[in-house]
Amino acid sequence: MSFNPDIVVVGCGVAGATAAETAASLGSRVLVLEEHDRVGVPSHCSGHVGIKSMKRFASPFPHKIIKNEIRGATFHSPSGQILQLERRSPITWVLDRRAFDGHLAAKVQDAGAHIQLNSRATSMQVLERGKLQLQVAARGQYRKVDCKLVVDSEGAAPVLRPQDSSSECRRWMWVNSAQVHVDRAKDVDQEMVEVYFGSAYAPGLFAWIIPWKDGTAKVGLAAREGNARLLLEKFMTKHPIASQKLAGSSSCDVSFHPMPLGGPISKTFRDRMLIVGDSAQQVKPTTGGGIVFGLICGRVAGEVAHEACTLGDTSESYLSRYEKRWKSMIGRDLNIMRRMRRMLFRLPDRRLEKIFSIARSLDAATVLNRADDIDMQGRTLAKLAVDPRLLVTLICSSVLALPILTDHSRGLLEG
Repeated sequence: MSFNPDIVVVGCGVAGATAAETAASLGSRVLVLEEHDRVGVPSHCSGHVGIKSMKRFASPFPHKIIKNEIRGATFHSPSGQILQLERRSPITWVLDRRAFDGHLAAKVQDAGAHIQLNSRATSMQVLERGKLQLQVAARGQYRKVDCKLVVDSEGAAPVLRPQDSSSECRRWMWVNSAQVHVDRAKDVDQEMVEVYFGSAYAPGLFAWIIPWKDGTAKVGLAAREGNARLLLEKFMTKHPIASQKLAGSSSCDVSFHPMPLGGPISKTFRDRMLIVGDSAQQVKPTTGGGIVFGLICGRVAGEVAHEACTLGDTSESYLSRYEKRWKSMIGRDLNIMRRMRRMLFRLPDRRLEKIFSIARSLDAATVLNRADDIDMQGRTLAKLAVDPRLLVTLICSSVLALPILTDHSRGLLEG
């Protein structure tokens, strides 16, 4: 291969594409390896993101990628109690994730980086003089690619990064998700997402219906136990409320994806390697959303990777500044959300019913309206902690963002 990269980015999702574009725009020679034949396919993400965070962290993108604007959410308890929380103006966007990822890939190429499709990194070794060599499988053939540094954004099941003991200890906080795109959903407010709790359909987490303005919708769920595929089928055909809304609809774009909700791995840097996005488990523990955090961490990774290659220092010591930078931006939020996720996992249906009853008798919507940033939930929840209706607020404000299949991914619905 004539192109001699400084940096190889493995995976062209949100985090990987952002890292690649950032490093290339700063002057580094960047190669992106994408294992699929098209960027953004398959899509495991609902594309549900907070407007405030996207305006802050994402560069401008075509408006046609936004498929809906959401003002709130309708929550359904296990027994059918309903709690509706809404605002006067939209708080989230629903993105076409395939189109969004395609847009990011185009920006990568515009910045001067190379993208190679159908290319999967299978192993990595250190060569003399501090260089790395990747073995890459492409269309049944194997070849070698040399570089100075690797940015690992493979996704939730990486093969290149070393085993992380803390991540394995938190394996019980992983969930499995399933999602489809249906051609129609009846009696669904197009400005509201619908969230369904209950161990019979989504044990440990929840199910969702996220409408698009064209009348179609993303339907999915995430669960700690059971077969996500069968649970989604049961939810769509047997749930007393959702099944009526989805009766007669046809589905496509079926996807299944594991989501780590236990927080980031203990170390996101190694000699000659930075780990970003789902591979680093930089997703929201409350919902699994990864788009916004992928944008943030991807940019930091691209900056540090370029700096390291320019200085000729790709040591673990130098690359540690990547982790310091991203943690200074979102570390507190992730830590608070991780603690909250542990609490939510322990809530049985009977406790959820009590919480819904309390929320219906209190003005929970007023509390939620103080949650001005649904992606930086750690800061938002810290502000709300002084309110006596904390438990209701925690659940409602954390789920409203719904960014989950990532980006996030990273991710369940992301964002």
